Amino acid sequence: MSEKNQLIIENAIKLFSKNSISSTSIQEIASESGISKGAFYLHFKSKDALLVAIIDYYSDLITKSITNKAYDDLSDREQYIHKLTDLFESIIQHKDFILVQMRDPSIPLTDEMRTSLKKLNFKMTQFHQSHMRQLYGEEANLVMWDLTFMIDGLFHSYLKFLIYAPVVEVRDVVHFVIRRMDSIVDGLDTKQALLSDELILPFFSDFYEENAQETVPSELTELKAIISKLENKDELLVSIDVLEEETKQDKPRLPIIQGMLLNLHSEASLRPAIQKLVTYYQLNDSLFND
Repeated sequence: MSEKNQLIIENAIKLFSKNSISSTSIQEIASESGISKGAFYLHFKSKDALLVAIIDYYSDLITKSITNKAYDDLSDREQYIHKLTDLFESIIQHKDFILVQMRDPSIPLTDEMRTSLKKLNFKMTQFHQSHMRQLYGEEANLVMWDLTFMIDGLFHSYLKFLIYAPVVEVRDVVHFVIRRMDSIVDGLDTKQALLSDELILPFFSDFYEENAQETVPSELTELKAIISKLENKDELLVSIDVLEEETKQDKPRLPIIQGMLLNLHSEASLRPAIQKLVTYYQLNDSLFND
């Protein structure tokens, strides 16, 4: 992104947070950015195009926080705490975006805006689920969707509070939230999960924009991360290697993908990621039922 585009985006967000989107004109955004109205259209063809760029800009900030490799040598818990802290601080630093959403909760969304928001939601869900699997182990898979919505609710509630009333340290909030999740996991009966893959995944595409260039490599990376901690990792990684090669083909052979996923399915900890690939490729779901 060019410096000028970033300047226009940041100025637009500030104006939207003060005056609302509908009340802010392109002329005002251009003037705030030190350019003419005509020059604005050299960067963004419309206000809707600017809104898409704002969502993508915000998504990039979040992605940088949750994919930070600087913490890879830390324990799973410390990685999650550090990344959540970075995420909180990044969002608070750019809080005007949240204020825009609060001011205009019923912004008319174009298809392109919806796609960008779906991708962002998908990234956040993957982030939380990946780290909760690492923290809470195999049993957490049985209540993963419930845990996902719980931590997402806690996250957004405290985030809104910190935006308006920064009276506590972000890191203290993150530690507090993780400890509450520990308590929730300890108290959950995994046999009484409210939500499950069977309920959520049929509607998966309604919530998240699944894209072969992003989703499949992401799930394979998730599988490799889990396998790396298993005793029989060498055997399982052979199937991952075959999957990686096959999914890169213009016309992947579904029987081969299905066979490799069935090879991995014996490991319960791998099943949530496997199920997403089963859904994506529309494989025979009955073969993957226990």
